Amino acid sequence: MGWHAHVTSTTGFDKVRDRLLAIADPGPAAECVDLGAGTGFVTLALAPLAGSVLAVDISPVMAESLAVRAAEAGLRNVRTAVADLRTFQLPPDSVDLVVSSYALHHLRDEGKRTLAAEAARWLRPGGRIVVADMMFGRGATPRDREILRAKAKAFAVKGPAGWWRIAKNLTRYGLGVGHEHPAAPQFWQLALRDAGFTDVRFEPVVAEAGIVSGTRPG
Repeated sequence: MGWHAHVTSTTGFDKVRDRLLAIADPGPAAECVDLGAGTGFVTLALAPLAGSVLAVDISPVMAESLAVRAAEAGLRNVRTAVADLRTFQLPPDSVDLVVSSYALHHLRDEGKRTLAAEAARWLRPGGRIVVADMMFGRGATPRDREILRAKAKAFAVKGPAGWWRIAKNLTRYGLGVGHEHPAAPQFWQLALRDAGFTDVRFEPVVAEAGIVSGTRPG
């Protein structure tokens, strides 16, 4: 599939996944959920380290592809669920780890906040949430400006088509329209704290990618 080929051919995604797993540090009996799992880039690496993984994605095609890949890899502890993350539910105190990689920027800010609060409810005391995503703001910090300059430069070298992408993306981002709604690290940290998480931390990884994590109090 196109997305699977994209993430497996780009070393930056490897770095994000590996750092996410290191921060998550699941135990061998941990019951985990991968939100927006796609074709399993994170799920298939997480499963050998955990007790079980529920991979959730809105696309039936991606969920089916993930299930096939898990079976081919002999991973019997992987289940899939087709669901919209805006309405997805789990029983309270039912999992030990919630992860997500490059999926939650498709939610608007209120949706991100709602999902953080829901994850706090799903997790057992001491459970953790680890979110990797594009995390930058509209230029308020040096890191924001560096990311935005790098993106503009990458498009500009492509000529007129790249200039069009710059104009289109600036308009979409400025107006808050389109399918991508990246949020700043400060937003994510506040959202997790407001949801009740403690030990909330942010770590930049590569380019615009960052990871935020938190722990449900015991």
